[in-house]
Amino acid sequence: MSLRKKLAAGEPVVTVELSPPKGTDVTRLLAQALPLKGRVDAINIPDCQLSMLKMNSMAASKLIQDETGIEAVWQLTCRDRNLIALQADMLGAYALGLRNILALTGDPVQIGDQKEYAKQVFHLESVRLLDLVQALNSGKDACGQELKAQGTQFTVGAAINPFKLSNRAQQLRLQQKMERRIDFFQTQPVYNRDTIEKMLEQLQLSAEQVGCVQPRLLLGIIPPRNAAAARQMNRTIVGVNIPEHFIELLERSSQPAMDSLKFCMDLVHEFKPLADGFHFMPVGMASKIGLLLDDCFAVSPT
Repeated sequence: MSLRKKLAAGEPVVTVELSPPKGTDVTRLLAQALPLKGRVDAINIPDCQLSMLKMNSMAASKLIQDETGIEAVWQLTCRDRNLIALQADMLGAYALGLRNILALTGDPVQIGDQKEYAKQVFHLESVRLLDLVQALNSGKDACGQELKAQGTQFTVGAAINPFKLSNRAQQLRLQQKMERRIDFFQTQPVYNRDTIEKMLEQLQLSAEQVGCVQPRLLLGIIPPRNAAAARQMNRTIVGVNIPEHFIELLERSSQPAMDSLKFCMDLVHEFKPLADGFHFMPVGMASKIGLLLDDCFAVSPT
C-alpha cells in the first residue's frame, strides 16, 4: 500500500529520515536504506538540513526509490529557491516519480557550513509554499495559469513544533497549514506524553475552527547515540529538546547507543495510541535503527 493510501485509510505509518552525502557517492546512503525495506513505509530525505551542503534532496529521493523500492518523502525548503525554481523543481520531481513532499521554510544559512559565502532566498515560507503545492496539484501555476502539460498530485506534509503551540502566533500558523488541506503533520522530536496530549488538543481545536479533517500525525523521535550528541543537538538544532533525565541516563550508561534505543522503544509503545505513526531521525544511529523498528513494529508496516 502506498503512503498516500495508508494515510487516507488511517493505517499506522512509519518513516525514517536519512541524510544525503556531502558528495556524489551514495553507497553509504543506499546501504543505510536497503535494510529498511519491509520495515518502513517511506524514507524521508532532508533538503540540506541545518543549511549544511549535501546532495540535492530530489536526486537522493529518486535514487532511494529506484535502488531500494522504498517510497521517498522529498523535503523541499524555501531557503535556496525563488518562485520559479520552486515550481520547476516540483514539476521535475513529480515527472521523476516522486509523490510525497514535505514543505518547509528551511534553516537560515547563518547556521550552516557556507554562511560566509551563500545567500539565502526565502522568496516564500512554508505556508505560502503549501499554497504553491496545492496550486500545482490543481493543475495551475503560481499565476493561476493552467499547466497544459499536466500538474501534480503530491501527498503533502508540513512540520509542527509541539513546544511552541501555546504561542498564539504559532496557533494561527497551525490553522493556516490546516487550511491548505495537508495530508500529514510531522513533528519535531517528542519525549513526553503530556506534550503530545496538549498538541492533540490544539490540533483538534484548530481543525474544528478551520472546518477540516485533522491531518494525520507522525510523531518525531531522535534516539541520540550518547549524552554528548544529545546535548549538542539541544544546543544547535531548533526544535530539538531532548529531556535532561534521558541525557543523564545516557551519561551513566556503559552502552549508551543501546540504552538510547531501549528508551525510545518504550516511548513508542507508550505513544502508539496517541499517534497515526512515527518519524524516526536516527542521527548517527542509522545502522541500529532496525533494532527499534523490529521491537516496536513486529508486523511489517508495508
